[in-house]
Amino acid sequence: MALDEFAIITLADLKATLGISVSTYDAQLEQAINAATYQIESYLDRKVVQRRFYEWTTARGQANVILKNPPVGHVHYLASGAKAAMTISSTVSTDIACTVTLTEGRMTLVRVASSGTETIEQINFSNHPTSTAIVAHVNGLTGWKASLVTNCLAKHLHRFAGRDVVNANLTMTFADNAQFDTRVDNNTGIVYLSPSAYPDEESDWPRKPLTIFADYDGGYEAVPEDLKAACRLLAGAIYYARQRDSGLTAESLGDYSYTIDTRAVSETEAMRLLHPFRRLR
Repeated sequence: MALDEFAIITLADLKATLGISVSTYDAQLEQAINAATYQIESYLDRKVVQRRFYEWTTARGQANVILKNPPVGHVHYLASGAKAAMTISSTVSTDIACTVTLTEGRMTLVRVASSGTETIEQINFSNHPTSTAIVAHVNGLTGWKASLVTNCLAKHLHRFAGRDVVNANLTMTFADNAQFDTRVDNNTGIVYLSPSAYPDEESDWPRKPLTIFADYDGGYEAVPEDLKAACRLLAGAIYYARQRDSGLTAESLGDYSYTIDTRAVSETEAMRLLHPFRRLR
């Protein structure tokens, strides 16, 4: 297993900490770093190393929303609204089910023929980045028809699950009302909205629920040392737990003896370092 692209520490960092100079156990050490990174992100309820996020959130009776992965770096796009991007319909009248689901990174189309045979097609946004590209692909599939209304980025399309297209055409929408006068607290990820987010009904601001799409860089460009230290503790504990009896806490040879720092002790110290960074819901 290779080191994850967004691992909190490097292999060289962990090896220096553990005093390991040989490359014999590099694969196991990388696995330990990856596992420690995943544990930390789960505990913090957010990603650590900076990357790009495409996130939907809703302001419910308030004038702000909180992005999930602070600190927030560059905000590429922030928008609300719902403008038609394309329509999708079924072309086989005997199909007993046809549904469309749009999740993070892909669209899934499912057909169930009168015989009960199910056909699943997935359209990945990495290969079809715009609504124009998606429409062209859908029109090349048996049993489906798509029509373009507005070209937009696929990642800007509203998410949904299991929409039926047997009984009615499906209109897919995207967030088109770009927000230019909002304010972002980069450290906390709080986005403060303005009345312009409600161009048609400003009198409802901020009482009316509003869905916001955010395309932004989130996480630490330079990871704080406490987070790195916690990752080293957990990764070291995970690595050494594979090398010895988990119930062994001390060893001696003649007059020489030493106590082994158990995994539980390392995890407790790691949690102490991590706690100030934990995202509160």
